[in-house]
Formats: sequence, C-alpha cells, structure tokens
Amino acid sequence: MNRRTFLQLIASGGACSAFNIGCAGFGQGRARQIAAGAPIRVALIGCGGRMGSILEPVMKERVVAFVDPDPAQVKRMVARAAALPQAAHAAGARVFADYRDLFDQMGEELDAVVIATPNHHHALPTVLAAERGIHVFVEKPLALTLEEAKLMHAAAKRTGIVTQVGNFGHSTKAMQVCVDSIRRGLIGEIRDVWCYDDRVNAMMYRPKGCPPPAGMDWDVWCGGSPKCEYYAATADHQGMHPHDWHSWIGYGNGSIGNMATHIMDAAFWALDLGAVRPVSVECQEVQFACEGAWAWRDTLEYQFPARGNLPPVTLHWHDGLKDGIPYDKAHVDKFGHPLKREYLNLPPVIAKYERDLHLEKAPFANMGTIFEGSKGLIWFSHHSMIRFFPRHLGKEMNKFPGYKSTEHVHEFYNAIRERREANTNFDYSEPLAETLLLGNVAARAGKKKLLWDGARITNDDAANAFLKTDYRPGWEVRA
Repeated sequence: MNRRTFLQLIASGGACSAFNIGCAGFGQGRARQIAAGAPIRVALIGCGGRMGSILEPVMKERVVAFVDPDPAQVKRMVARAAALPQAAHAAGARVFADYRDLFDQMGEELDAVVIATPNHHHALPTVLAAERGIHVFVEKPLALTLEEAKLMHAAAKRTGIVTQVGNFGHSTKAMQVCVDSIRRGLIGEIRDVWCYDDRVNAMMYRPKGCPPPAGMDWDVWCGGSPKCEYYAATADHQGMHPHDWHSWIGYGNGSIGNMATHIMDAAFWALDLGAVRPVSVECQEVQFACEGAWAWRDTLEYQFPARGNLPPVTLHWHDGLKDGIPYDKAHVDKFGHPLKREYLNLPPVIAKYERDLHLEKAPFANMGTIFEGSKGLIWFSHHSMIRFFPRHLGKEMNKFPGYKSTEHVHEFYNAIRERREANTNFDYSEPLAETLLLGNVAARAGKKKLLWDGARITNDDAANAFLKTDYRPGWEVRA
C-alpha cells in the first residue's frame, strides 16, 4: 500500500492502526526499523522558550528540522543544539518558517514531531502529522478549543499514531505515589478536590503595536487566528511574542490553560475523571481587565458523576488575584506572578488547613491540589512535592527527586519504539483538556452554571459559540 492509497483510506475512515501487528499497511516497515534501533527522525515545531527547556531530552533522537516563523528563535535554538553533547543528532537539520512547508517537503522523512508552539498552532500540525502517520508530542494544553481537542483525538485514533501531551509531572515518582495512595484508599473517600494556580495570564491593557522582529513572518505566526498587531515588551507585559499570547483569547487559554493541565493531572489520574465528563461547570467569580484578553481571576466549580465504585466529586479551580486586590503592576509582575502570596485567589480551605494543622511556618505552596478524604488529606504540587495529613500517613514515603522533563520526553520515544501508547496519550489527555477548556467557556459566559452533555452546553446556547475556532482561510483544521 503506497502513501497515496493510505491517505485515501484515512479520509474514508477505514485506516487501521499503524501499530496493529496484524495490519500490513503503511508504516509497518519503518516501525520495525525503529523497533530494531533506527534513530527516530524528529522535527521541532516552535523554537521558543518551551522548546528550549526540553531540547536536551528531545535530542536523544535525530532532529531533522527546526520550524519557527521567527528566524531569531531558530538561530538561538540551532546554537543551543550545537552546544549540547549530542549536537551531532541535529547536524544537517533543515529550517522552515511554516510547518505546512515542512510536511509538504519532508513528510516522507519524518517519524515524529514535537510541537511547542503557542496554543493556536497545536491542532493543525497535529492533524497534518497524523494524516502522514507521524507521531506527535504536543505541549499543553492539548488544544485551543474543545472542537480542536476532539478533532485531534479523532485524527490520532483513526491513524494509530503515538501521541503524548506535555503533562511532565505525570512521569514523576511523586505523582505515581500520590495516585497510588489515593487509589488504595489511604485518605478514604474523596468528594472534593481543590486545584489552585498562582498565575495571572491576563492583560492590564493592549500595548501599542509596532513592526515584528526583522525577518519574522508575522502572518504565519498568527496562523488561523485573526491577524493581530505585534507589540514588544513593556514595563507591565512581556510582548505578544514570545509570551503574552497566553493572555489573549484566540491565541492562548489564560491562567487555566497555562497551568491546569499540570495541576488537575493527579486528580484525573487518581480519581478516573476521564472515564466520564463533567455534568456542569459553574463560574462563581470572574474578572476581566482588557477587551479580548483572558480574566485575571477565575473561580470555577465542576461536578463529576460517580465512576464505578467512586462517588461523585466536585473539582474546584481558583486562579489569579483575590477579591480586593487590584490587577496592576503594584501587585503583579510582567510575567504574571503576584508579588505577594497574600494577593492570591486561594481556595478558602488553604487558610483553614494551614490554621488547623499549624502550618504557619510551612504553608502550602502557591499552586497545587488538595484532596479532601474521609480519613485524611493529601496536598500535591504537580511535579515532585507531596504532603500527607495526618503526617503518619506518609511516614513510609521517601523524599522524591526534583522534577525533570527527561522522563516524559523519553516516555514518548520509548512508546514509539515499543509500539504502544504513551502515558499521557490523547485518550487520557483529551478529557482533561475538555475540562479545562470548559473553564474558558464558563469564564466567557459569565457568572452562571453551565450544563454539559459531552457535546454541547444544554442550558445556554450562546455559550456553545465558545466551543469552536473560526479559522482564517488556508489554516482550517479538519479531521
């Protein structure tokens, strides 16, 4: 079966998994070569700070392309790659400004892509890769909108590629211990989980536009989203590129999009929340400062039904600044971090437990999750910190090594070699993404309770418009 026939079969919905041993279709020969030790040929899509933080483990395999519309970012990434001990793994790599050109010109020469772009560029390269049988590692959150998350999941299922989302804490020993402790009933029955974040991915105002960096293809950077003005860093913000996109609707997903994939991960895993869908999400508090930007405070409450023997659970989410603290540069730095802990919109149980458990000298960290059980309490960060109350519940636990990105990236590569699913594949990550993206929908809909049936909002038809993405011509995502 040649590639053209294979792609026609994908379009008809009849393709079998590239990792089904009984399938003699496209991809089997290359899969056997990789399983026997051939280097995995990887393209890096997005060459900003996030890719830089995972570059070393990514370069365990053969990097054949760097892709970014900003040539300065590419230059920096190529230089960083050349300085690593495994620099030879990127020798001769090609450079592209547009990933559509990458797939057109090198689709036959790729085994995997690592996507570390702004969120509005997650869906299209994922689908283009899946159509070609190319495996996908994509940074968090999975997608910009619920519609995109479902399209990406469907493309991966139809084509059988290996997928992985950048929930790096999922590969740590600490999260495994947290999950195992909850699943074996260490703290009893859990009906409330409190997740909170210390980020303020919002905007105080829209900075004045200016020309993009020399040589940068700004039209490609905007992609399928409405073309916006570039602006540089100010005293209060970091610049649309490379970081403020987190704060703008249509490009990023605000505070919940930036961190909830990490912070909610342990709850989804331990309590099997991905087996169902939340039946509702209620926006209890939200504050916006700038038109077109995400909120600087979100207080949300999700209701999940029973899962087998597990009872219904309420998942609470808090981010941003608490009531009475203004959103200005006297309280928040340009990176979106509140300048003092007492400014944070923390769940009320934080103060309660810190008082009741006498934690004045060792308070909980500024972001994390509290699992309230009938027999005790677990606090977990999202990478490597865990605390048990009463303390004797954790007496057998050793101190865990600090968080590293290596294990999670290598899990993706190992899954490709072993012809299996990775640990945060799209089957796992799509329900998690759906939940946090529903939080975006709820924030935009305002202070009310939205009822969710897994496909649409059933009690507020206008809110359903926030489930979808409107694309500029030439950037449509279809699967």
